[in-house]
Formats: sequence, structure tokens, C-alpha cells
Amino acid sequence: MKTIYTILMFISPFYIFSQSSNFKQLVPDERIIEVYGADYVERLLADNPFLIKRWNYYLDHAFYITEDIPDKGATYKEIEIPDLERINILKIEKEQDIERAWDVPKIYRIQSTDKLLIYHPGKLFNEKLRKALKQ
Repeated sequence: MKTIYTILMFISPFYIFSQSSNFKQLVPDERIIEVYGADYVERLLADNPFLIKRWNYYLDHAFYITEDIPDKGATYKEIEIPDLERINILKIEKEQDIERAWDVPKIYRIQSTDKLLIYHPGKLFNEKLRKALKQ
């Protein structure tokens, strides 16, 4: 038992260092800085780098854009997205009070277009994030 404890004490610092070094190469997406500011993002890089990793993935994988299919009776909250080529979903959530649901897709109509923004359910997003982090 003492031998196992000694081995674990010897190996753990190397494991912890290898895990933390993965985050040293972490570069926050500029859209995160646009929403939260450079100072806050720098603090997160030091204190909670996983959140930066999650947001980096979230910015491009939490939702998708599709053509609207007119459906009698289907009404969706309308949102404004100034640039469909460079969507900052964090900024849109903050400024337009939108959110996703845990178990079902959440749908929003994009103003002045024939498109919809559809959030993946939160549960599905978390599964996709876990898979992406394992790669």
C-alpha cells in the first residue's frame, strides 16, 4: 500500500502538469472577447480554462441555420443577426434575451430573412462537446 501511495505521489504532479499544459495553448475566440472583454477572458484563461474551451466550441456548434419552411400556426420569436457569416451567438443571447432548452430544439426566426436559427437541445450539445473534447 505504501508503495502504491509513493508511486501515485510521484506520478500525480506530472499528470496535473500535462493536463494544465493543454490549456496553455488555448486561444479564446475573438467573439468571446467581444462579449466579455479582454480582462475577464484573461482571468478565465488562468482560473477556468475549461469555460473558454466550452465557449469556443459553443460559438459554432450550439445551433444551426436553416431555411424557413412556412408552417401554418408555427410562430417563432424573431431575432436580429447582423452578419450570417460571422454569428456571435453569445452576443445575441446577451443582447436579445434568447436561450436554448435542455431537451428540445429551440427555434428563432431571423429578422429580414427566410431563415431560422435552431438551437440544438442542451443535452445533445453536451454530448457533442464531450465527444469533441475526447478527440
